[in-house]
Amino acid sequence: MTVVQFIVTGLLVGGVYALISSGLGLIFGVMRIVNFAQGDFMMLAMFASYLFWVGPRINPLLSVPIVFGVFVLLGIIVYRYLVGPVAGHRENHDAQVILTLGVGLVLQNVMLLAFGSTPRLMSIPALEFGFNVGGVYIDGPRLIGFIAAAVTATVLFWFLRHTILGRAIRAASENWEAATYMGINLRKTYAVSFGIGIGLTAIGGAALSMYQPVGPFVGLNFTVIMFAAVVLGGLGSVSGAFVGGVIIGIVQSVSQVWSPSTLANVYVFAIFLIVLLVRPQGLFGRKQRAI
Repeated sequence: MTVVQFIVTGLLVGGVYALISSGLGLIFGVMRIVNFAQGDFMMLAMFASYLFWVGPRINPLLSVPIVFGVFVLLGIIVYRYLVGPVAGHRENHDAQVILTLGVGLVLQNVMLLAFGSTPRLMSIPALEFGFNVGGVYIDGPRLIGFIAAAVTATVLFWFLRHTILGRAIRAASENWEAATYMGINLRKTYAVSFGIGIGLTAIGGAALSMYQPVGPFVGLNFTVIMFAAVVLGGLGSVSGAFVGGVIIGIVQSVSQVWSPSTLANVYVFAIFLIVLLVRPQGLFGRKQRAI
């Protein structure tokens, strides 16, 4: 039963990993931008949820729509005035890396100056619950985070397949030159895609804030998880990023059955390397990329 318990816990945590990774996967899939600041935007969203709670006492779950909207707008602004001018049409890769690293460092240090280095954990009585199902304990906050991730994933895939803007994003990810010939405004599509990618990770940050301590450097560890999930699932595949995130969550949790939790990421990267050796394009990667 111990193994089953760890699998369930890993699945619940992995759902949130999948959500924060999907934002990075979307940005890379559409624009080929490697956003090293993605984890720091997640950190910023965690602080936003924290401030909503300690200020007007808005539950992190209820603040998700506000957080998503604010961070989509923030992402569009960052793309419009910082990333877009540097990125061009999938060029200047070195400049993209340096820029996003710089943005991440700025966010870390701004929050360090504003809140200090001490991690903060919200105490929310309404979320302090759990229950047993067949001898397996289900933690309330992690279950809520998983449900939020599942609902967001459903909405995201519906949006990408059944809306004009979603189809434009998919077309731009497949072939940006052909998309231009079809009348798609790439500048607008890229900006919105970047904004949505940041917004998805922000929702994941809001979910994590319910049980994860919030600090200026919390994004660093999650950035590693995001990149591992995106590459594991297949670069450019949002669905692959989701699956990669779930796999990482389960592996991290189950590995604690036979080794300390501090070694959890060792097993994650061992599987990561094995998958890349057997299937270098990732689990869902393919020559013709599709979101």
